[in-house]
Amino acid sequence: MKILLTGADGQVGYELWRSLQYFGEVIPTTRKGKEINGLPTIALDLSDMQDIEKKLNAIQPDLICNAAAYTAVDEAESNQELAHKINADAPAIFAKYAVISDTKVIHYSTDYVFSGNANTPWKEDDECDPQGVYAHTKLLGEQAIIDSGCQYKIFRTAWVYSQRGNNFLNTMLRLATDKEQLNVVDDQIGSPTWAHSIAMVTALTLKNPAEGLFHLTSSGKTSWSGFARRIFSIAEKLELISNSPIVNGITTSQYPTPAKRPNYSVLDCSKLKETFEIRMPNWQTNLQLCMQNMIPNKRKSN
Repeated sequence: MKILLTGADGQVGYELWRSLQYFGEVIPTTRKGKEINGLPTIALDLSDMQDIEKKLNAIQPDLICNAAAYTAVDEAESNQELAHKINADAPAIFAKYAVISDTKVIHYSTDYVFSGNANTPWKEDDECDPQGVYAHTKLLGEQAIIDSGCQYKIFRTAWVYSQRGNNFLNTMLRLATDKEQLNVVDDQIGSPTWAHSIAMVTALTLKNPAEGLFHLTSSGKTSWSGFARRIFSIAEKLELISNSPIVNGITTSQYPTPAKRPNYSVLDCSKLKETFEIRMPNWQTNLQLCMQNMIPNKRKSN
């Protein structure tokens, strides 16, 4: 199987590059075709529809795994055209090609498609009500794939982190080096999800022909401030930081942003479990496993 992977330099894409190797030939792509860990990638600009069509016709993949997205939530408010091209138009091109060539599509979406105004976990068929440009364009991408009639698996996830890239985990560890106190939002609730876990689940579902839309996050829930406190607790035990900053919980209104964030982002993953017999690990366990990989090599060998 020939697998076209987009966003190979992103959090999820980087992990997929490794996990999908066991199922076929992975063709990793990045926007500029940069080298990653000494391995080359192919340039694929998801804002250029002609480039997408050209690369698809040249590579002729059996599976398109679209892990790339315009994820700068706040910047999307002022870069609407670019966000729309990458999050909505590009998936539509992939889906159109998939129908013509009998290719399968795997695509990743977000909790942001919901309003966030709930107190019980969101199910796949709950009404969507995106609150910003990023959220709206991600929903359009989902709909384009579903409406095309292609063979697809769409995984909605949330609060993604990993050892690499720009994410909440790495931001907290960086701030811990020079901050004694931090103000972190306490009234937004979600399930922190390790990118490695997303990639592993994706790989596990490949042998199952089931199609559709599935929620994919860690089990359990917390607030951003709760997430931060757990990060610092683990980091101090692993000697990744010398001292844990004091985390002060604040409200969303005390930390205004250009784009609105969902207040409640917990996703119901029972459909994933019932369809693929996959049980998602607790977020605290996965965070511990992720951060253990951050221990310097010298300490690991002792």
